[in-house]
Parts: sequence; C-alpha cells; structure tokens
Amino acid sequence: MTYCSKCGKELPEGAEFCPNCGAAVRSETGLYETAVERIGHDRYLQDHWIKRIIAIVIDSIIVGIATTIVIVAVFFPLFLANPSMFFNWTSFPFAMGLLYVLYFTIAESIYGYTIGKKIVGLKIVTANGGLPSLESAFIRNISKIYWFVLILDVIGGFFTATDPHQKYSDRIAHTTVV
Repeated sequence: MTYCSKCGKELPEGAEFCPNCGAAVRSETGLYETAVERIGHDRYLQDHWIKRIIAIVIDSIIVGIATTIVIVAVFFPLFLANPSMFFNWTSFPFAMGLLYVLYFTIAESIYGYTIGKKIVGLKIVTANGGLPSLESAFIRNISKIYWFVLILDVIGGFFTATDPHQKYSDRIAHTTVV
C-alpha cells in the first residue's frame, strides 16, 4: 500500500498521479536513500511527524495520569500501614512504560488509533489497509516500554526504512501511520 507524499491519501495500485491532489507518484523515487532524507525535504512528511509528536504528548498526559492513580492506589495503603516507609517513585517510569504498552496496544488493535492520534487525525493501518491485530499492535508498541528505546526505534526507522511514515518496529509489525 502506498500513499501520496503530498496529501497522504492512499494511492491505487499502479497510479502515476495522485487522484486526490494530482502529484506525481514516482517523482521522488531514487532521490533519497533513507526516510530521514525524504522527511528533510518534504513538508507533508514534516507535518506528519509533528502530528505524531503532538499525539504522543497527549497520550503521555493520559497515561501519566493513569499511572499516578495506579501508583497512589498501590502505595498509599502501604504508606498508611507504615508511615516511615519511603514512597518509591522509582517505580513510576516502569509502571508508566507498562501502561503505555497496554494502552497503545489495546487502543490501536481495537480502533486503529489512540486518543492522541484521533485528535490529530492519524490512524494505524496494516500493509493491506486493515486494523492491526493485537500481536502487530504489541510489536509496534513494545518500544514504548522506556523512552530511550522509543527514540532508538524512531531513529532506526528514519535511517533504515523506505516508508517515512514508519518507525523500525512498524516495519517488523507490517504497519504504518496514515
């Protein structure tokens, strides 16, 4: 499945021009070796990644609030039982990472988007255009367990993928963001 590099609409098989905006489909083929090179020259792709950043900030706020509620619910009774106990905030990043993976996997496999993606108009699709399975959604989101792994996943996609809409785990899961 291919998408127009100008407007993002799905292209019919063998199309030479986008039926939506008229842009030449193969005009950039061979010009750029990696996704990062295409993103650097394509305003549509830059807008796409800005939307993805906004979506993950929105989703991070949602997951952060949920994580805080879960940790307070778990640790507050222990704190009341033993007030001298140190409130363990070191578990927050781990708990948030687990909730991230759970939230993104379930939302994307059921709806094709998270709340953040829905707000900015993005959707996760498989190579054949359908919703990702639970397994595919898990594979594409496992890197969200820890922020550094997510950054490596995105950078890996930028420098190895031919589809500039994918992070590295999207290639493995056969998914993309449109």
